[in-house]
Amino acid sequence: MTGLLHLVFKSLDAKGLFIALAVISWMSYVVWKVRQDPTRWKGWGFRTDNLRQAFMWPSVLFALSGLAMAWYGIVGGRGLWQGHMLLLLFLYPLWGILQQFLVQALGVGNLLKIFPQHGLWLAMPIGVILFALVHFPDWWLMLATGLMACFFIPFYTRDRNLWPLGLYHGWLGTFFYLWVLGRDPWVTVFGR
Repeated sequence: MTGLLHLVFKSLDAKGLFIALAVISWMSYVVWKVRQDPTRWKGWGFRTDNLRQAFMWPSVLFALSGLAMAWYGIVGGRGLWQGHMLLLLFLYPLWGILQQFLVQALGVGNLLKIFPQHGLWLAMPIGVILFALVHFPDWWLMLATGLMACFFIPFYTRDRNLWPLGLYHGWLGTFFYLWVLGRDPWVTVFGR
């Protein structure tokens, strides 16, 4: 439902409003569920007991992807420091954590519970396709987010930790918008 509402709000040119409503709604849901069952927080992937292991492979992917995008931005004449970069590097990971929660904890996690024998084989294509479709009609974003999901879904199933995935989602998203697409996502969402 959130993905469909995202497309509706995007078509109305109200992405900022959508983000605000999504954050408030989903944070309320998380607080409500955790108050009912405090173990749910860790079960979803909001955990710190395995941070070192959980950051290892996502950090390698982040470094390689970040370097490739930086090179592309330099070659494309965009420069590395631009737009609202500092603000985005701080705020976008918060939005990334929420998106990873929706895709990984609720989407992939539930598929793995429902289909324990074949969960990953179902979760991979469904997660990749849905995460890419949410970014329709921007084909470059669809390709990038689908590719990111190909890596992030196995990282999540291995470590069940959302912190590195949300952080790197936000930073990679910032770099992709600024250096590859040549757009400032802050301006895209809020208009200035």
